[in-house]
Amino acid sequence: MVSLIVCDMDGTMIGHDEQIPAGAAAWIDDLENRGIKFTVATGRAEGYMRSKVAQMGLRHPFIATNGATIMDGDRAVLRKQFPIRPLQELVNECYREGMSVLFTFQGEERTENITPWIIREGEKRNHTYLAEPLSQEEWETLRADKILIMDPVREGKILEMEKKLQAIPGEFLYVRYRLKALEMNERTANKAEALRELANILDVPMEEVLVIGDDDNDIQMFQAAGHSAAVGNVSDNARPFAEYVCQGREFEGVKEAAAYFCGG
Repeated sequence: MVSLIVCDMDGTMIGHDEQIPAGAAAWIDDLENRGIKFTVATGRAEGYMRSKVAQMGLRHPFIATNGATIMDGDRAVLRKQFPIRPLQELVNECYREGMSVLFTFQGEERTENITPWIIREGEKRNHTYLAEPLSQEEWETLRADKILIMDPVREGKILEMEKKLQAIPGEFLYVRYRLKALEMNERTANKAEALRELANILDVPMEEVLVIGDDDNDIQMFQAAGHSAAVGNVSDNARPFAEYVCQGREFEGVKEAAAYFCGG
């Protein structure tokens, strides 16, 4: 029995165009009318998610920033943050290597440098990023929901940054996405722990939760939930942890997974 579906966003609910698929809101509404709650768990910040949540017509709290945040409307019922100061030298080295860095503070993204990748990200969401360098006082005092380091070249330099990151003490953990990115959150923040908290908020037993995802940061959710499905474009690392692997990619896979576990 499935009472709650929790779906990843990037690569699962949405594709590279970052657009909510046509018919998604009606499909979600149908699930809700059948007594199956639907919400999402994403690495994205809640600032990015506001319009997506409205377009999907979500009725329930959702997980943001890889489990560091749970949002109920405009209210954060959970927010885990970490000091950024230990990462200052590494971030500056990333800039020297031509990488892009996005900080998330209180659910809103901020960047110090405008790069081609940052510009493209802004264009995809009709948002213009401005360069907002952090003062030394901010480096000393600010706590982040998330830090994302993106390498547009993807020829292995991200592995060098990962080795340096591993040597830095701090209140954070990270996930590496193949050769393209490193993403840092507070050390106890992850999608699985947030999923348990969300299920508790919604009064749904974990054995009645279906998780649908596509990437490495979904693995812990796959392991925690009663049921798990991976869309057809799932990463090689995450694939073995899914109970069911869909033929369909992205939203087509989401609908396939729901039909497999919930019928209809």
